Amino acid sequence: HSQTPTWFFRNGYTGNGGFVNQATMDARLEMYVKTVMNHVYTNQYGSVVYAWDVANEVLHAQNSGWEAVYGNNKKNASYVKKAFNYAYDCLEYFKLTDSVKLFYNDFNTYQEVQNIIDLITYINQGRKVCA
Repeated sequence: HSQTPTWFFRNGYTGNGGFVNQATMDARLEMYVKTVMNHVYTNQYGSVVYAWDVANEVLHAQNSGWEAVYGNNKKNASYVKKAFNYAYDCLEYFKLTDSVKLFYNDFNTYQEVQNIIDLITYINQGRKVCA
């Protein structure tokens, strides 16, 4: 959450532009996830990737660009569900859904057990994409 630069969420990719709307951010998120995964799986070392950390520390994000664009509903974070679905689409394209896992990662999970379960349940509604 904190590693994504603020310009990624702003109009014109500038550090001081206004925040984009959700549709624009959805397109940027899809482009990013699919570009990275496509790059990995179309090179000679793609076969060594057996797992992806799709979303990291969503429950602990504060004042992030994700919240500025999508709001603060962390247990039903639509952008997280979308990221998992974009990643799963790539795995389907490369016929890797049975051999590559998608994960949610967070710290102090023992303090957030139910919130993590709620988020993963939300992500997996419709189709199971998250391990």
